[in-house]
This record gives sequence, C-alpha cells and structure tokens, in this order.
Amino acid sequence: MARFGIALPALAAAMHLVTPDGRVYPGADAIPELLRLFPGKRWLAPLFAIPGVLPLARRIYARIAIRRHCLVRSIPGR
Repeated sequence: MARFGIALPALAAAMHLVTPDGRVYPGADAIPELLRLFPGKRWLAPLFAIPGVLPLARRIYARIAIRRHCLVRSIPGR
C-alpha cells in the first residue's frame, strides 16, 4: 500500500480506513471516523474524544487484531 504510505507490517497489524481525501486511520482510530458515516451512529463519534476512551479502544482493538485470523477460521463455511 505504498500509494497511501502504509507499510506492510502496519497493514498486518491493523485494518486501515483511507478517506477520499487521502487521510489514513489505522485500527481503533478509524472507529470514530466510521461512526460519522452512519446517520444513526454519528452521536457515538464524540465519545472517542473523552480522555481515555481512544487509548482503551486501541488496546481492545490490538487484542482482537492479534487473534483475528483465528476468529475468521472459526466461522462456518470458511
């Protein structure tokens, strides 16, 4: 993903949101941006500005991301 300036190890560690204007949000940092796209969920995005919420979301995301390949394999039909 050289076009967006994302190194392969970073891609392996987290999903990335690339906005139409070229901004890149890795992992949990993408959550508030994604919430802003959904009319019924926009009100949740400002919660990530509360001190401690985004760092906690990053830790939770990191724990899930480490195991995401195991999670996908456990889905029937995969």
